[in-house]
Amino acid sequence: MQAMTQHATRLISWLAFAAALGGCTPALNWRQVNVDTTGVTVLLPCKPDHATRTVALRVASQDMGTNLSLHGCEASNMQFTVGVMVVPSGLAMDEAMAAWRLASLAALDAEPNQALPVAWPLKDAKLQTLPVRAHVVTPTDQAQWAWFADGNKIYQAAVYGKATEKNLPDAAETYFSGIKLP
Repeated sequence: MQAMTQHATRLISWLAFAAALGGCTPALNWRQVNVDTTGVTVLLPCKPDHATRTVALRVASQDMGTNLSLHGCEASNMQFTVGVMVVPSGLAMDEAMAAWRLASLAALDAEPNQALPVAWPLKDAKLQTLPVRAHVVTPTDQAQWAWFADGNKIYQAAVYGKATEKNLPDAAETYFSGIKLP
């Protein structure tokens, strides 16, 4: 009977331990996500939602329409997104990337000089257009972005959070380092 009690006690202890571990899921549960059919993948810290919509890129006082496919999720008070759009015909890749950067800044009421793009060495990339990153902090928000182009598509990875979110720079580094090209 004592052996049965010890066995039952161990089993109950093990189940309690397993339940406690299950309750301690990490805030950022990174998973690989296919962005599109070309083989571009990213690591997102949560299960993403997906949406597609038509957007207008403003280039030289002219709006050029294109479709934007967006995957995104929220974890640890930060939003993680990855978007892809086909560059409209007649528009140069670098012009389209610059237009997307300006649109991203405008969404946060930030001025272009608040987030100057810097070259970003995307691992294993053999791209025709230089990948860039930018970071902005406004009185209420902060964001980090990375843009790169492949073929006739532009990609944007982004992390958004409150201006006070101290974990955002580290989360952005992990996120951006998980981008893989085919």
